[in-house]
Amino acid sequence: MDMARTVRAWIRDKSVPLTTIDPADPLDDLAPFGQFVGAARVVALGESSHHVHEFYRLRHRLIRYLVERHGFTVLALEAPFTEALILDHWVHGGAGTAPQVASAGVALGLGDTPEFHETLTWIREHNAVNNGTPLRCVGADLPGSLGSPLPALQQVHAYLLQTDTPGAELAQQAIALAEKFHDPWPITALSTYPLLSQSDRDALSATLGLLLARMRRTAPARHLAGHGAAHEDALHHLMGAWQLDHLHRSLPTEGISAASTFRDHYIAASVLRLLENDPGCRVILAAHNWHIHTATQRDDGGGDLYPAGHHLRAALRGDYLAVALTAGRGTTGVAFEVENPETPSFTEATLPPTEPDTIESIFPDDAAWYLADLRGAADTAIDAAQHPRMRMADYFLDQPALTGFDAIAHVTETRASEYARGHANNPPAV
Repeated sequence: MDMARTVRAWIRDKSVPLTTIDPADPLDDLAPFGQFVGAARVVALGESSHHVHEFYRLRHRLIRYLVERHGFTVLALEAPFTEALILDHWVHGGAGTAPQVASAGVALGLGDTPEFHETLTWIREHNAVNNGTPLRCVGADLPGSLGSPLPALQQVHAYLLQTDTPGAELAQQAIALAEKFHDPWPITALSTYPLLSQSDRDALSATLGLLLARMRRTAPARHLAGHGAAHEDALHHLMGAWQLDHLHRSLPTEGISAASTFRDHYIAASVLRLLENDPGCRVILAAHNWHIHTATQRDDGGGDLYPAGHHLRAALRGDYLAVALTAGRGTTGVAFEVENPETPSFTEATLPPTEPDTIESIFPDDAAWYLADLRGAADTAIDAAQHPRMRMADYFLDQPALTGFDAIAHVTETRASEYARGHANNPPAV
């Protein structure tokens, strides 16, 4: 058993200094990361903010290591389950370019930067020459991440046209209602939904509920008829539309933090579904630190929030590992809730200096990055409660790292992504 020590002493003893984040460099220095991963079936790689150059690069390096050295077979992204189908098609040789499929398959502009395009290109090249199991690249999030259910409903309708005419008619009714607020840009759809009449909102919720009940009721018959896999795929698309509807309905009264937990539940369900469908697969989940955290969070009103990592830890126990990525200094990407897809959604901001109660303040700064194993620290470090905060974009958040993450990858200095840096001098008006 570890002797009682301070968090600083824990980090000193349990962290490994590493010299490179270059995805193309040799991988032998990541052996300590491999020991940490062990036989886990799901490894989540987080980020304290989207659109950070070093986070994209380090994730790419860790993904390559997990695939080449440990046989991981699926990369699940914080991207819509439905729209991201184009990504999986492309990395297996489909048409188009990396920027085109990233823009179409990843919501909110999270894929619109060359650093992410490099990761996609590596996966495609890996699959082209790999004689073993290819690496899948899938989305795990709600339609549009929080936007329109229309893409998911169109997938459901296409399936039901082949198998269930009355069900297809219900899906068409839902499509007609969704078209009233649909927009390819999620923030526009999110802001247009409240303009629907109450009768339209109620009709959409009722129709989605009826369709979901029908598809669940008919599932055994579809399996017996040989349509089991297609039925379950369509059902997961529909579950995304149904939970997105709950997000939209709860937003005015519960706020974005609570409403977004419908995203977290669906992200976790998407990952668990991958494991159920292929018991031999191992999954890398790439999502924001907020989503992969394993402990419950609190909203401003004191209510409990359940991140995807909380659901995954409950289901998988030690087979789920959450690795937060954070930074010591530099710049970061910051988001704007713009309603025009032609307006940049991310720009660059300076990271504030670390503060004594933040986990980042403990790390030294004489290596490119540090990997620290946090398992056991919350119960052992005598001053664990004195470090409750960590970075979130360009501020600090009450999110205790020691109770919610299994490890931290602390990058000494970061800069915003190429996309965000390109818009640093002309952020959108908000």
